[in-house]
Amino acid sequence: MPLNLARRGGGLLRNLHLSDAFSRPIRVAVAQSHVRRISLITRGQSLRPISRVLPSTSVFSQRLLKTYATTSDSKSEKANPTKSTKGGTKKTKKAKKSSTTKPKPKPKPRKQLTEKQKEAKKARELRDQIKALKATALEAPKKLPERVSNLIIIEKLQETMKTHKTPQEAFKAASELTKTISEEERERLTAVAESNRNSNESTYDQWIKSHTPLQIKEANLARNKLTRLTSKRYPLLRDERLVKRPSSSYVFFYLERTGQGDFKHMAVKDISARVAEEWNGLTDSEKEKYHKLQLADTERYLREYQEVYGEEPPKTRKSSE
Repeated sequence: MPLNLARRGGGLLRNLHLSDAFSRPIRVAVAQSHVRRISLITRGQSLRPISRVLPSTSVFSQRLLKTYATTSDSKSEKANPTKSTKGGTKKTKKAKKSSTTKPKPKPKPRKQLTEKQKEAKKARELRDQIKALKATALEAPKKLPERVSNLIIIEKLQETMKTHKTPQEAFKAASELTKTISEEERERLTAVAESNRNSNESTYDQWIKSHTPLQIKEANLARNKLTRLTSKRYPLLRDERLVKRPSSSYVFFYLERTGQGDFKHMAVKDISARVAEEWNGLTDSEKEKYHKLQLADTERYLREYQEVYGEEPPKTRKSSE
């Protein structure tokens, strides 16, 4: 019975195309096992031509290696793309960026201003500077009239405004009425002027103390600049807290000579010329006394400046920088 089955199996194997069957790795493995089993059972010659047709094991192994290599390579290529492809994509991106970026436009040359435009610019800058200086200069409170003549004109002007059409005519008429004022009325207006003076002093002192000494100092600097830039005079603010600037050696000598009373009957111009002539005639040893006074006064100024204003003096500040 087994022999017949083997013979029948051999007949079946003859009709099979083994070369196509062994092209795939799984079917090759199954065919080999079946061939070995049948050869052990039959041991006949009917399978010899089949075994001759079968390729050797080396051919099977080579085919298997080729199939595994191709499949593994295809999978690795899909999973891990090579660096060259990445580099290529980067280069293409850079190329796209370079193509899309536009060159920067060149700055347009500035147009030169005409003379009128330059003058208008200077006037505008001057207005801005004056505006900033006025803000720093501080506006003192308005004063009440302190002169008797001003008080008389103010009172008489109220009367003449009712009878005259224009302010100019009314003011002229009020000035004429000041000459006809009585003594009693003058005394009364004198008392009013004195009261206004005292009120102005107290109001001014309160206003000054509402600011720091540094603010008053900066306000006076701004007022000096405004006087130079404009036709209007800006008086300096009075504050006893301000630090007095140091005096020179010549000023000490001048105060000493004028305080002795030798130039009482001389004019101020002649006094200045006389004292300057005496100063030039002094020796270095005689001037040493006044130089020491100057040094002491400079030390006093530096100390008080730091204490009152809370900052270093301008000269020491520049030297430290």
